[in-house]
Amino acid sequence: MQQLVLFETVGETAVPAAVAFARVVPRDDSTLFHRFLVLPGVTGVTDATGPWDTPGRARTVHLSDGSRFREHLDVHHPPLVPDAVGRFDYTVTDYTKTLAHLVSDAEARWRFEPAGPAGERSRIRWTYGFRPLPGRRFAVAHLIGPVWRASMRRSMAVCVAAAHGTDGYEPPAAPSGDGADPTGGPRPAP
Repeated sequence: MQQLVLFETVGETAVPAAVAFARVVPRDDSTLFHRFLVLPGVTGVTDATGPWDTPGRARTVHLSDGSRFREHLDVHHPPLVPDAVGRFDYTVTDYTKTLAHLVSDAEARWRFEPAGPAGERSRIRWTYGFRPLPGRRFAVAHLIGPVWRASMRRSMAVCVAAAHGTDGYEPPAAPSGDGADPTGGPRPAP
């Protein structure tokens, strides 16, 4: 099995980790991950197997260029006490279009870490690793990599604003009927 090509970005917030987790993780991906240069933005989610807060769930994420991929939630662990680290991990498979020719899958890891005195601030750490297909490591690391890193930094800035509640986002009204969210609930993606 090929080793992952890892990318990481970190954002510093002025809110506790529990607040950052609660404001970022449930967000609609299309409000966090926008088109950047040649990289498409998230436009929506379909085929969710349930709310996006339970490990084992899966869903399909659609992008602005018509491509899509499948996400599988591995860990959803909010920080429940001030000194705890929140964890949010998922695996990405079934890429279409360009990425289908370069990578087999990816792993995403989000950490919401306490920072500052008494955990009054937090650090959001996002690690994303593509698993290149044989012979594609250079292309993933050196052709996609620089644009992907820049896109991650841009998305992290949006996540930090979301953690602060300063991005003007208004969550959608609670769904009517049985209370189930047909999209499976939003969360950070790629």
